[in-house]
Amino acid sequence: GKRTHRLHRATAVMGAPPSGGRVMVWRAEAAAFTPIRGGAADVSAFLDSLADSDFIVRADDSVVSCEPAARQGGGGGGEGEAGRYVAAIAPLRLPGLTVRPTAFIRVDRLSDGGLRYTTERVDNAFEGSFRGLAERVTPTITAATTLRAEERCLAAEAEFELTMPLPSWWPIPAPAMDAGGALISRLVEKDTRVSLERVIGEYEARRGAAAAGGAEQQQGGGVRADE
Repeated sequence: GKRTHRLHRATAVMGAPPSGGRVMVWRAEAAAFTPIRGGAADVSAFLDSLADSDFIVRADDSVVSCEPAARQGGGGGGEGEAGRYVAAIAPLRLPGLTVRPTAFIRVDRLSDGGLRYTTERVDNAFEGSFRGLAERVTPTITAATTLRAEERCLAAEAEFELTMPLPSWWPIPAPAMDAGGALISRLVEKDTRVSLERVIGEYEARRGAAAAGGAEQQQGGGVRADE
């Protein structure tokens, strides 16, 4: 069926933290849904199966690579902790600053049959003319994406926020604020759309493989037509 997307633009906000100075916040939200074959129960079962693998993390277009997070408490042997992953994220290029994040991501099953992957922490490396400032103020990135089965469709909702505390004297030109907000908006929209398409592609591939397997079983081991 025809893919349908519902997307919301990013917003840039300048506020004042309790400690003084200023805080710059870029927020973006995106939502999309796509008609899909099969009932909600089938799609929910598929999402449940994804919770035990890193596919949902790798499906995010911003993820360059990912591996299981090391077990906490000295589990040893490099064995991964179920549901948690470390992902190298594509660089975020802002005016005067390039951010190279490493994200620590948790994948959760939801009680309604959905699936959510949440960025628990991000370690950043910085490049550009604002590198020194960024290293001093320590920007924070939070993000979460939720997938849910709805009647005859799969829905995705994503939230992203970049917060950067700034000294009161640091100038932030309005064009830079607008450019940063527009860039983040495009990235969140694209990531949400591509992730949804990849998840649906995996669903359709598994559905096709199951149908082919069922057809072979129905043949009951009889003589093939081409033999």
